Amino acid sequence: MTLMNNKPSITQAEEQATMTTSSQLTWTFEELFVDCDINKKALQLIADIKSLLVTDELRTEFMVRVPFDPTGHDVNNLLRKMREEQLLINPMSGESFLDMYLLNPLQALKEYFKHSVVPVHIERIQKWGIDLRELVKLKQSDNNIHLNCALQKLYLN
Repeated sequence: MTLMNNKPSITQAEEQATMTTSSQLTWTFEELFVDCDINKKALQLIADIKSLLVTDELRTEFMVRVPFDPTGHDVNNLLRKMREEQLLINPMSGESFLDMYLLNPLQALKEYFKHSVVPVHIERIQKWGIDLRELVKLKQSDNNIHLNCALQKLYLN
């Protein structure tokens, strides 16, 4: 006895067309760097791109929005704009950040601030005695603040 599969059959040509279409609409980081002519020495820009454009959809959106033959200024401006949009559209709550920070401080800071974070940021938080609840309050008062600016403000106060 054979069980019938109720799924519609896909021809090989349709499957190939689907694969071609979907592969044309996604970019790896390496392809994005080549297409945007990003120098391998632009380490901060590369780190920020990798921190913000974490999904195929975000990389595709970025590439659709970036101008043809972009300059470094174009790439930076679009990246800044998309960071601001992501902070508005997909914010992480302060409580979620505090919970995640206990498990993975680096990842929590990356997701909360939507830009690149390195271990020295965590060292500064500890060394400077920064209260994470104060960091959350500062971020809530200025949603677009960068982690470096937030840490400096809290350290100097």
